[in-house]
Amino acid sequence: MSSLLIICGWSGRNPKRRKLNNSDIGADNAEMTPRVYYGWWIVAGLFFVLTISSGFGFYNLSVYMNVLADTRGFAIADVSIAVSLFFVAGGVTGMWVASLIRRFDLRWVMVGGAALGGSALALIGHVTELWQLYLVYALFGIGNSGVSIVVATTLVTRWFPGPNRSVALSIASTGLSMGGVLITPLSAWLLNRWGMETTIPWFGFAFFVLIVPIALWLIRAGPEAESKQLTGVGPREIWRYREAIRSRFFVRLTAGYVLCMGAQVGGIAHLYNHADTLSGFEVAATAIQALTIMSIVSRFMGGWIVTRVTIRGFTLANLLNQSLGLLIIALADDVTLVLIGAAVFGSSIGNLLMLHPLWLAEAFGIHDYPRIFSLSNAVMVLGVAAGPVLLGVLYDAFDYWMAYFAAMGVSLVAFAVVYSAGKIPETNVDL
Repeated sequence: MSSLLIICGWSGRNPKRRKLNNSDIGADNAEMTPRVYYGWWIVAGLFFVLTISSGFGFYNLSVYMNVLADTRGFAIADVSIAVSLFFVAGGVTGMWVASLIRRFDLRWVMVGGAALGGSALALIGHVTELWQLYLVYALFGIGNSGVSIVVATTLVTRWFPGPNRSVALSIASTGLSMGGVLITPLSAWLLNRWGMETTIPWFGFAFFVLIVPIALWLIRAGPEAESKQLTGVGPREIWRYREAIRSRFFVRLTAGYVLCMGAQVGGIAHLYNHADTLSGFEVAATAIQALTIMSIVSRFMGGWIVTRVTIRGFTLANLLNQSLGLLIIALADDVTLVLIGAAVFGSSIGNLLMLHPLWLAEAFGIHDYPRIFSLSNAVMVLGVAAGPVLLGVLYDAFDYWMAYFAAMGVSLVAFAVVYSAGKIPETNVDL
């Protein structure tokens, strides 16, 4: 009960202290009304921002790949390099973003990211040369990093220092998957109906105007007790950046996630084109929906499950599940099997994305969390960037059976590396 009162911000008085008259009833009832902890409004805002960011960015990349290959004659492998540049630029810029949000008003970092990301996205519809595509995708990745995972996980970590962190992060990060459910199918339909030159500039405009109001009017850097939360009190709250990044746990967990996300993002980036090759764009859009719906459902469940099981065990289980989903997609030769594979694959995606920042926050605390996570995320981008290229090269040389079978193998190696990281470490470093 005490924790519930703290979360809700209960501010009522004890009614037994004095006798109430009629004029007091309204005032005291107002005082006794529980207020929703503002952190949950932050979660709601982040949910919306990540929906826009991932919908027009992460999940739509496979749609843009298909359209650019058809309308501009670019090879799938060449467009895959552009996708990789998007992730590399975003990952590297994430470290700069982590520095900026410690020094400046976080809201203006988000506004700048939305402006640059929206402008670059609008230009994708007008590229005619590969160098233009690579430049625009890199700028899109840089802008998107200012409104994506580093900002979101930092805010959740600051506002939720206690046991509600996993639930809050699961809700906020579900916006990543919701973008695939709501935006990607609509984007595919609009692009097929109106064409790339007409439609994509409007995507860029929507990216900007939907994110900026949330950033300016809803997002706040941290609660009034932020200084206490950033200091922390437990033995795992006293990790400094330099000690954390040199630990065996950080190195092996990050290496495992390089492999994990290489297999995952490569599989996602090519799923639309693979399903489209089998049965057309309607089935391809349905496959993306199946993947993202399962990601949403499993992530909501995962936020609750991880309060009852270890993060380590749950992460390893999801890595095995990801491998199974990739294998099913590799073997798919009809509509039914590719949709089943997309659903199984999707059930691990949301949890694996959520567990990475959650595990780092549990291991190293929140004092230097933005820098610790942004470095791990930037290194992880090596896998994110390599995944689409690897699957694109294997597809051009062989077919999608070989590409997805290789992705499954990479996912299994990721399982072994993450397992070797062991449990979260202790430290005796003094602040």
